[in-house]
Amino acid sequence: MNAYKMLLLAINDTKKKLLLVTIIIASILFTAATLFFPLLVKDIVDEFSMNEISLWMVGGLVLFLVIKSIIEAVNQYIISKFGNMVIRDLQKNIYNKVIYFKVDFFDDYHSGELSSRIVNDTEIVKDLITYHIPKLVTGIIMILGGLALTIILDWKLTVVVLIIAPFIFGIIFPLMRRMENTGDRQQKETSVFISKTQETFKNIKMVKASTAEKQEKSLMYKCIDRLYNANLYESKIFAIVAPLVNFLLILGLLIVVGYGAYRISVGTLTISTLIAFVIYAFQMMTPMSSISGFIGEYHKANGAIKSLNNIMNNNEVEYTGNTEYKFLHELSFNQITFGYKDKPMLSDISFTIKRGESLTIVGPSGSGKTTLINLLEKFYHPESGSITIDNINISHLNTYELRKNIGIVSQGSSLISGTILDNLLYGLDEDQIDESKIREALRYANLQEFVDRQKDKLNTNIGESGDKLSGGEKQRLNIARLFLKNPDIILLDEPTSNLDIESRNLVLESINKLTKDKTVIKVTHNLEEVKPGDNVLFIEDGEIVCEGSHERMSEMNKRYKEFISTAAV
Repeated sequence: MNAYKMLLLAINDTKKKLLLVTIIIASILFTAATLFFPLLVKDIVDEFSMNEISLWMVGGLVLFLVIKSIIEAVNQYIISKFGNMVIRDLQKNIYNKVIYFKVDFFDDYHSGELSSRIVNDTEIVKDLITYHIPKLVTGIIMILGGLALTIILDWKLTVVVLIIAPFIFGIIFPLMRRMENTGDRQQKETSVFISKTQETFKNIKMVKASTAEKQEKSLMYKCIDRLYNANLYESKIFAIVAPLVNFLLILGLLIVVGYGAYRISVGTLTISTLIAFVIYAFQMMTPMSSISGFIGEYHKANGAIKSLNNIMNNNEVEYTGNTEYKFLHELSFNQITFGYKDKPMLSDISFTIKRGESLTIVGPSGSGKTTLINLLEKFYHPESGSITIDNINISHLNTYELRKNIGIVSQGSSLISGTILDNLLYGLDEDQIDESKIREALRYANLQEFVDRQKDKLNTNIGESGDKLSGGEKQRLNIARLFLKNPDIILLDEPTSNLDIESRNLVLESINKLTKDKTVIKVTHNLEEVKPGDNVLFIEDGEIVCEGSHERMSEMNKRYKEFISTAAV
């Protein structure tokens, strides 16, 4: 898709089509008024030379200029409105598609780069639509209309212009071709710069804790230098092209004026005609420069559109089944094999959990425990085998309904920037949740006292991603939201890691309330969280080593014994 096709796609509703028609009509009126102006000047000069000039003529000229300015202002506003509408809808369309992409798409795309594409690249397209394309259209009308009127004024002067023009453009256009790749390079370096900036500021605590300021500064300087070089390359091209275009146009104009002056001296041309012709020449010079500039901007916009196309044409949209979600009996992993890219993670994993029961999955870091949770959430799909709920493959289940009935508490609980209330209601049906349910959820999550201590209560801002909260407060806020969500299945992925004893106890107390009568899968490498009687699945290197009660496996399985001994050290 290029800029032209994107424009056609963007004007697919009646309102934008009407705006476009209005823009075209207003542009034609403005251009016609501009073309009419030199003829008025010619008449005034002729009247002045014959001492017959009147106030009516001067007043008419002033009124003409006022009306022309009003048309220009209205047209400019409509063009801006049209361009902003197009980009608004384009950004919505892009976001509407991206939000439904598979998780592995986001594994390959840096979040900062993706944000840059959606914001900066669409801004470049907006500049093309709201500024450069209108300038091109009015410029073409101005050039064609100007040529027609100059032929009427004096065809000999027009012939001189037509002889000079091919030489000028023969020099300009080869230079414009050098600009084709500048847009791609500049946009790429801009997105890398934004990505790196966002990553650094997001992880600023880690940067400072690691005393990595110099390292980050060095990396950022390299990004800035690459962006500088890309911008400088573009500036060099423009620095050569723009003055050269102006020089050639002025040189051509001087030739025309010189020839006109000679014609006046021999009596074959009037001074009023030459003045009008020169005004037309100036009027045509600007659009000629605009056309040459448009070529560079068009290539720049095409570079941005190419990046947007890489996103829009991506087929990584999540598949959602049509089968209604029901969980009455059991959840099963059946001979699951899976790997990230070329890295094997799970091999022939099989186990079953009855509804209302719990399973604790233990194993060393990197053994594939969290991967099992990711597969159940349908973030990724197994290479072979199946995950079933009541003998129905979850790939056939409606993804929205499945995830609506799964709640997860992980070691890095994700929160959104905003208030406590924003996070409590995130992703939930707010109409179904009243204040009493919220207070009950806060009480169950041991968070009510914390909220009551805050000046703004539920409207307390928790900072970017909850940075103003402690680790335990983040976990309990997430647990409170799950009380409101009330899912069938609870996934616990190292929920108490990196918490102090007091916070850990509060979180565990909340989890015990949350998981009552729920189907629970708990992932941990901390054997202190394995309770007597728990059904335990021990995984190592992506394979099941043993399954059963903690006490029985401690006695019967040598490898599990070794793992316990190592974990206890």
